[in-house]
Amino acid sequence: MGIPLHSKVRRILRSAINLLLVKLTKKESNLEQIPTDDIHRILIIRINYRIGNIIFLTPLINAIAQKIPHAKIDILIGAKFIAPILEPMNNVNIIYDAPRKLLKNPFQLYAKVKEINNNNYDLVISPITSSGSANISTMLIKAKYKLGFYNKEVWSAADVVVPYPNQTKHEALKPLALLQAFDKHNISLSKQLDINLSVDEKLKGNKILDELFKKNGVIRENKTVIGIFRDARHEKKIKNEWWTSFVEQVLIQDPSIIFIDILAPNDLDLIHPKSLSISFKNLRELGCFMSSLNFFICGDTGPMHLASASNVPVIALFNATSADNYGPLGTYDQDINILNLSILEVVKQTFLNIKNINNSKLKEIQ
Repeated sequence: MGIPLHSKVRRILRSAINLLLVKLTKKESNLEQIPTDDIHRILIIRINYRIGNIIFLTPLINAIAQKIPHAKIDILIGAKFIAPILEPMNNVNIIYDAPRKLLKNPFQLYAKVKEINNNNYDLVISPITSSGSANISTMLIKAKYKLGFYNKEVWSAADVVVPYPNQTKHEALKPLALLQAFDKHNISLSKQLDINLSVDEKLKGNKILDELFKKNGVIRENKTVIGIFRDARHEKKIKNEWWTSFVEQVLIQDPSIIFIDILAPNDLDLIHPKSLSISFKNLRELGCFMSSLNFFICGDTGPMHLASASNVPVIALFNATSADNYGPLGTYDQDINILNLSILEVVKQTFLNIKNINNSKLKEIQ
């Protein structure tokens, strides 16, 4: 399935409005140093409705928590159901959501902006250049400093701007360039996704896994447990028939492997008779569960990034997008471009990746 027509039309309109604003404003680069001692309340604006794009904020959130440990971080996102992923993270305080129809209702928009402005923010950060709603929100929300990227072809409401990091490929790592705007106290920036799961949360994930095994009469022993997720958006989705054949071929190679099919909402079809299944409404709880797995396999989709941010080794299957831009970022994560590969070839590459990951972990322990 390709990109829907309404999405294409929205992109064209957004591009036209952006070009008009660029011509009217003609903003120049203005990179000044922001003194961290002056920053106590921060608002990050990322009005988006996709799980992966919100998880892409985690390197920036963790970097800010490390750079300005005394500051509280609030975040304005698009979808309320994603908020539980970020709420327990270090220094995160309030998660606001902006429903899709909010921008079409001026009275609700006014009320939301007024609510947010009551917090008297020292700093507003807009970590992406292509979002019209983020730029409008940045313009409306009051703050001493407004930080964003400078791009001569993109309108921005920020008054402190950092050159856009064109040399950085991965979308989750580009916002880290904004750290250039703070006064110079060098820190080592993590280039991984991380939702800061606590020890108790990881124990909770293990407990859920044990209960699933007990319910299905499965004895884990030292067996490899692999979670899979089959859903994805548009052309990134891999057909269920492919997944069934993939699981079957993996089990022929190693019958001891335990597959757990993590079901999307309203998905009731089990991918294979020998696999287990589970579903979650709370995404943070899903991350806790993922942390108890040995591996996680899926296409380019939000749960891929949630798994990586939960520190489970991910093997990501790409068929439409670029892993350089959107792949998992964990230490042990791997990706496979499955275009033009047979299922048997993907299975072979999967086992090779599992072997390489296990060897890397062994070397790290030694």
